[in-house]
Amino acid sequence: MRPKLEYTTAEFVSELERQTVQAATVADGLSESAFNWQPNSGKSWSVAQCLDHLVIMNRMYVKTLQDAVADNEDQLEPRKNPIQPSGWLTRLFVSYEEPPPKIKLPAPKKIAPPSNLTGAVIEDFKAVQLRLVDFVREWGDADLGDLKVKDPLFPIHLTADTELLIIAAHNRRHLWQAENVKKTAGFPG
Repeated sequence: MRPKLEYTTAEFVSELERQTVQAATVADGLSESAFNWQPNSGKSWSVAQCLDHLVIMNRMYVKTLQDAVADNEDQLEPRKNPIQPSGWLTRLFVSYEEPPPKIKLPAPKKIAPPSNLTGAVIEDFKAVQLRLVDFVREWGDADLGDLKVKDPLFPIHLTADTELLIIAAHNRRHLWQAENVKKTAGFPG
């Protein structure tokens, strides 16, 4: 199945809300030990770490998006196109974030989750998702496809629309990963 790369504002909000429900469902009913259980003899992330990684990343990205809009608010025009990548290269980049992973790279230390997390992670995930939903609701009718944003992790500038799509794809990737942790032999569920 090909990843969805174009969204109306309403569709994008629905996708973020769907991801929030998915995260809550993945974590629902897990004991603290199951929530923190790491497959592959502790070399792979637990359900908690998958979710915490998304919290760390999405906090950075929503702040970057909010700052970019605040710095350029007077220049924003009405949206002419759906939320979509800015070109073929960013389209390819977004598609590589989709599950299952095509390329596995270690997370940089500043976005790697710690071990032994609590159930507060799911509440943190819900909160950051709500911030993203609020951002899209507030600014989704503005042409964010022309707004350049300095990526908080890499020395590149992407459009705000592309950053939003990266967030959604990255969420799907790690929610998929979290679901697969629960399917791993030895999972203490």
